[in-house]
Amino acid sequence: MKKINNKKDRIITWIYFVILIFLVLFLFFNKYGLIKYLELKSEINSIESTIEKSKTEIDSLNENIKSLKNSDTELEKVAREKFLMKKENEKAFKFEDKKDSLR
Repeated sequence: MKKINNKKDRIITWIYFVILIFLVLFLFFNKYGLIKYLELKSEINSIESTIEKSKTEIDSLNENIKSLKNSDTELEKVAREKFLMKKENEKAFKFEDKKDSLR
């Protein structure tokens, strides 16, 4: 009787072991498994970081817009630097960097 019982125990143990292996494989390599979850979690963190950077940039741009609307000197500065505008009877000079002239 002992041998039969011992054989049954071994078979049941192997069956449990095989089931456990299938469950672990299913948990990790399933379409919705743990690996996929971790990848998606990482992607979410990356997107949230990008959103925060974008919000900071938007705030900075809104501050620039406010200063341009409220200050004529800021508006004139941007017009002169970015768009190379000048006042009447004024001469403008453009200086190039030495690095650019070597190329």
